Amino acid sequence: MTRPTDAPAPHAAAAANAPERRSRIRTNLARLEPPHRIAGVDLARGLAVIGVFAAHLAVIETLEWSDPGTWSGVVEGRSSVLFAMLAGVSLGIVSTSAKRRREVRGPGTTRPLWGLRVQLLLRGILMWLLGIWLDDLDVPVYVILPAYGVLFVLAIPFTSLAPRYLFTLSAALALIAPFAVWWINSTVAASPNAFDIDESLRLIAWNYPIPFWMAFMFCGMAAGTLLVRSVRYAWALLGAGIVLAVVGYGVIGSAVRAAAGPDEIEHAALGTPEWWFAVWQDAPHSSGIGEALGSGGFALAVTSAAVLLCLTPLRWIALPLRAVGSMPLTAYVTHIGIWAIWLAVETARDPNWDPWLDFRALDPFWPMTLWVIAGCTLWALLFKQGPLEWVLGKVTKAPRQWDRV
Repeated sequence: MTRPTDAPAPHAAAAANAPERRSRIRTNLARLEPPHRIAGVDLARGLAVIGVFAAHLAVIETLEWSDPGTWSGVVEGRSSVLFAMLAGVSLGIVSTSAKRRREVRGPGTTRPLWGLRVQLLLRGILMWLLGIWLDDLDVPVYVILPAYGVLFVLAIPFTSLAPRYLFTLSAALALIAPFAVWWINSTVAASPNAFDIDESLRLIAWNYPIPFWMAFMFCGMAAGTLLVRSVRYAWALLGAGIVLAVVGYGVIGSAVRAAAGPDEIEHAALGTPEWWFAVWQDAPHSSGIGEALGSGGFALAVTSAAVLLCLTPLRWIALPLRAVGSMPLTAYVTHIGIWAIWLAVETARDPNWDPWLDFRALDPFWPMTLWVIAGCTLWALLFKQGPLEWVLGKVTKAPRQWDRV
C-alpha cells in the first residue's frame, strides 16, 4: 500500500512542527520567570514538596543538629510547615497583585476584591474536599490538604492587612495557640469518647491544629506581600528567619530538653510541670512554642534563601525543582495516588503486608521523586499550568471576573 503523494512525509511534518514546539517551550519558560512569577517562591515550593516526599517515603533519622548523619531528619515536620507558610506567601502575592491591578484602573476601584475572595473561598473548599478524599484512601500519613484548604478560607478576611499587622498576628498565635492546642489535645485524650472526637477533629484537619498553623499562614502572607513590593526584602526576611530558628531550636528547645525528657513530655498530664514543658517544646508536629518559632523561622529562611538564589543564574540549574513548585498540588496528589495504588497491589498479593514499614523497605522515595520531577519539568515546558492547577483555575475562574465590572 502506498502513501498518497500529497500527504506530507512523517519526518517533514515533524520538522514543520519543530519551530512551533520550540516557540511553546520558550513561552512556557518565560512564564516561570519574572514578572509572571517569583522564581524563588517556586523553588521553595519544590523543596517543600520533595521534603514532604522524603518525610513520607524515606527512612529518616531523628534530627540531632550536632550530628550531620541525622540531618535527613530536617524534613520531618519542617517540610509541612514550609508548605503551609508558602500557602500564605501565595495568598499574599495574589492579593497584593490584584489590589495593584485595581488601583491602575483608576478612581472607584478601592472597594474590596469580592471576586478574588470568592475565588479563594472556592479554592479552599475544593482543596479541603480533595484532601478529605485523599485521606480516605487510607495511605498511612496525615494528608495536609484539608488543613491547607481550611487555612486558605480562614485567611481570606485578613488579605487586606498590612505586613506589620500580619506579622503581629503570627507572633501572637505562635505564643498563645500552643497553650490552647495542648489543652484541647489533653482534654480529648482524657475523654472516654476520644476516638469519636478524633474522627470529628479530622474533618477540620486537627492533625495540623488550625490555631497553631495559622501563625505560619499569616507569616507567609506578610512575607509574600513584601516580596511583591521588592525581592530585596528577602534579605531582611532571611535574617529574621535565622534569628527565629536559633531562638526556637537553640534557646527554647534546648532548655526544654534539658528540663524534661521526651517520654515525660509525651505522657504529661494536664497541669503538671511536664505539661508546661510540653507546651514549649520544639519537636516536629508537637505544636509547641519552640516549634512555632524554630520551624517558622526555618521556613521563612528557606523561602528567602530560595528567592535570593533565584536572583542569580543558578535559578536555571534549579529549573526542575521550580517546575515542581509551579504545580505543587499536582505533585502532591500524584505521590499520594501512586502510593495508594502501590499499597492496594501489594496488599492484594500479601494480606499481612505492612503498608508503612514494608512499603518504606521498598525504597520508594527516589524512583517516585525522580519520576515526579521529570514529569513536572516536561509538563511545565509543554503546557501553561499543572493539570490539577488548571482544573482548579477553570472551576474557580468565574468569580474573578466580578472585580472587572
